[in-house]
Amino acid sequence: MRISQSKIHNVDKFLLEFQQDDHLYIILDDLDSHKDNLIKAGFSSSLPIGEKILPSALFGTVSDFNANGKYEKLRDMPKETYYKTQSAIIKAYGKHDVYITKQQPYKKFQVELTETAPSIELVILLNDNSEKIVSSDKLTYNENNKSLIKHTINLFLELFGECIIVDNEFLSRQKTKIKKVSWNILPKGVMPWAKLKEPLIDLLDKTKVENKEDTLRRFEFINSFSPDFVATGNGGFNDYVVFGFQDRNLYVLENSFAGNATYIFNNGWETISQLSKAEILAESLQEHRLIHKKYWKRSIKEILSGKD
Repeated sequence: MRISQSKIHNVDKFLLEFQQDDHLYIILDDLDSHKDNLIKAGFSSSLPIGEKILPSALFGTVSDFNANGKYEKLRDMPKETYYKTQSAIIKAYGKHDVYITKQQPYKKFQVELTETAPSIELVILLNDNSEKIVSSDKLTYNENNKSLIKHTINLFLELFGECIIVDNEFLSRQKTKIKKVSWNILPKGVMPWAKLKEPLIDLLDKTKVENKEDTLRRFEFINSFSPDFVATGNGGFNDYVVFGFQDRNLYVLENSFAGNATYIFNNGWETISQLSKAEILAESLQEHRLIHKKYWKRSIKEILSGKD
């Protein structure tokens, strides 16, 4: 069944042809008509068969929930103090202008994760006519999965404005090698900040970060400890940058948006690169979680200098 609308509310009427525990997929065909949004979602421009992504969270509320989960403000709890860097140039007539920065405190509600991100991923496959399609993973039709099926349909509708519900027979029997593309690794080796800054600015432009200079200063500070590689997040991971210190088995995931957190793992890059967004945000897996607060730099320095 093809669906062409902005959102569905009652999923049952779209699933009448399926029996209990049937397998189904949500797909998109005619990729040429949707190429711009496919690239915006995180796919490579060539749309290679087997590429798999977590879609960007920037399309709207459904894609944001899919990548990040749902948080509620704890309005009955005291607000927490966060800090953002503010810059200014003081004009000094007859002398050099003075560039100053200061840490500006601001209050923010504490938040609590109330719904874990579904983390629905999309993959490019072939249909039974050997034509490219974008597909969800296999979904099983039963009462417990109705909300997930509804969410997946609404995710496609928010991203592309249409989708099709199909069964197993629609997909090609050809075995496809799946390549999950969550991270784009920049050229390996210690990279001077002047060179690294350019791709990071491009990332911040895509994610619509408002205070870019504040974010770039955090990136620059972490980069000053000479990571072995830097990777930028793709699709739904595009609000994070990874700084890998392989000799110390430390991997710093820095959030582009102020007032969030820095996650530091020591699980090895192969393991970390396969984590879902929900697993990254889960507090049980990381070695350190550092909120962007007053002593953030001191904490980063202690950990990356081996003094923690």
